Amino acid sequence: MTTMQAMRFELHTTDGHSIHGTRWIGEGDTVGVIQLFHGLGEHHLRYERFARAATTLGLVVVAHDHRGHGADCAELGYFADNDGWQHLTDDGLLVTEMIQEQHTDAPIALLGHSMGSYIAQYFAMLHGNRLAGLILSASTWPQKTLLIPGRVIAQLEAWRIGVRGKSKLLDKLGFGDFNKPFEPARTEFDWLTRDETEVDAYIADPLCGGPYTCGLWLDLMGGLMKIGSDKALLRIRSDLPVLLTGGANDPVGGDRGITKLAMHYAQTGHGRLAVKIFGDGRHEMFNETNRDEFTEYVLNWTRQLLPFVNRA
Repeated sequence: MTTMQAMRFELHTTDGHSIHGTRWIGEGDTVGVIQLFHGLGEHHLRYERFARAATTLGLVVVAHDHRGHGADCAELGYFADNDGWQHLTDDGLLVTEMIQEQHTDAPIALLGHSMGSYIAQYFAMLHGNRLAGLILSASTWPQKTLLIPGRVIAQLEAWRIGVRGKSKLLDKLGFGDFNKPFEPARTEFDWLTRDETEVDAYIADPLCGGPYTCGLWLDLMGGLMKIGSDKALLRIRSDLPVLLTGGANDPVGGDRGITKLAMHYAQTGHGRLAVKIFGDGRHEMFNETNRDEFTEYVLNWTRQLLPFVNRA
């Protein structure tokens, strides 16, 4: 069995924030790097199992906790006082620069899950020249008709209880009826995965599931507005390989949401587009009952980007 090293790192931003993350690396030569952006209400260490599979193939995985997430964050569920979405993207760039210093010749594929997929798309708009590929997991096409009134409500809630206040109304709007398709449900988080053990682990993890502040919801909806147009997608290199993937029964995107997102990528000239939807899968394919199948597909797609990998 290949030995994997988990190497923690800490980077410091110009506004005084500390970025905490992990670089997972296996034995032998590095053929490429997967940089990973995790989703809302979780943390990067939940991806260690995926990283272990990647390192057996010569891929390094590098992930960090977004602001407002993880054991070392200043305040759970809060990004920043100003320009939170831009700060998330700038943090990702600092990690990318660290990767490029440590693995000079290794191509980088950026993998974003759920909220991380939205950050990853904005990152690709600004810094796509640094990427060899873009993988969007559990993503969807933002609905501006819902975002505009949602943002107004978030502004009113922030005025009422402050940007650091926690609003049950915003949480309800944000997560909607995600669990409804799976009723009668065993827990409030059955929509995440069919694997009950993984659902229970999520519930038991104090760093998962919130809380979320009004400021976070404002930043998130503002970020979605930035990426939710064909004009925005045109800012992503048309020759960048893009993989859209997730579970068919994911209430965030699913079959319908991923297909609509793919349509927008296709009509904006992205000719190296791949789509893989896993039947019956829910939101977290990394933790689904068929997670090995999902992981194998993502890693094989990634390796096809690497011209110097020996595929014999």
